[in-house]
Amino acid sequence: MFGFIQQRSGRAEEGASRLLSFDEVARPVALTLLLTLMIVLSALAVTYSAFEYRMLFNKHQRLVQQWDEYQVEWGQLLLEQSALGANSRVEQVATQKLEMISPQPEMIEIVQYER
Repeated sequence: MFGFIQQRSGRAEEGASRLLSFDEVARPVALTLLLTLMIVLSALAVTYSAFEYRMLFNKHQRLVQQWDEYQVEWGQLLLEQSALGANSRVEQVATQKLEMISPQPEMIEIVQYER
């Protein structure tokens, strides 16, 4: 039993006195730095995409509001067009501004087209 303890303590001393090589130290440090850099870049990408989303959403809201305003204006223009294009309105403008009158029946001539 005493030999076993002595054998284990010899191995412990051997491991403690052994120095780590550069590759054994540099690899975990490089991996840690790489992972940290990837986390920071990922966080920046998330922040940028959230900012971009907010900007696009605000632009979308402005365009929807503008669309609604155009729809109202379009409705008003359609009403105005129907009012101005009505037969009574055309007749009123013709008689008042252009001083036009309806012809007498004997003044009307019907022309027939012959082939």
